[in-house]
Amino acid sequence: MDLPVRDGGTTLITGPTLSGRRRLIHQTLRESPGQPAIVATREPATSVRSRYQRLTAGSESEPVIVDCITNTFEQPPDDTASTKYAQGPENLTSIGMKFSDILEQRRTDQLSVGLTNLSPLLVYTSPSDVFQFVNILVQKSVGTGWPVFVTIDPSVHDASTVEQFVPLFDDVIETRRTDDGDQELRVRKPEPTNWAAF
Repeated sequence: MDLPVRDGGTTLITGPTLSGRRRLIHQTLRESPGQPAIVATREPATSVRSRYQRLTAGSESEPVIVDCITNTFEQPPDDTASTKYAQGPENLTSIGMKFSDILEQRRTDQLSVGLTNLSPLLVYTSPSDVFQFVNILVQKSVGTGWPVFVTIDPSVHDASTVEQFVPLFDDVIETRRTDDGDQELRVRKPEPTNWAAF
C-alpha cells in the first residue's frame, strides 16, 4: 500500500501492540531515501538491527542507531560510527546529545530518522518535556532535509497525551489489529482515509 508520506516530511504512526506499528515504521524507513537513523527506546541496537533486516526483507542499508536501553542493564561498549549509547530512556538530554552526534557526523549524508516508540520516554518524563524533545529532534532533522517517522502506543496513554504530539507532524497514520488478527491502517492527517489491510 502506498502511503502519502511526503519527501522530507514528518509522520506520526499511532497504534497498539501487534497492530503492525513497528513493521510499518521499519518498512517506511526502508522506502525513504538514504540510510535509516533510528532512536531505539525499547530494544538494544542489536535487536533493532535484527528486526529491521527481518521486516525489510534483507535491506542492504545498515541503520545508524541511538541505543537508549543497553546502558540500563549492562555496561555498553564505546560509541561507534553506527551505534551511540544514551544513558537510558529517562535521560532526554543524553538521547539528544547522541542524536546530535549523528547529526554532526552525517550532516552531508541523506538519512531518514525513526524514533521507535515515544511511550517509554513518557513513562519517565512529563509529556511537556517529551514534546519539547521531539520538537527539537524534528526541527533538527527537517532542517537537514531528513524525513522523520515516530510511533506511539495510544493504548497506554490518555487521549490528550497522544493528541498533543499531532501538531508536530505533517502526516498521522493509525494502525489497528482486527478481531480476525488482520493488521489495518488508515491516514488520519492530512486527509482521512478508510481502514485498509497492509
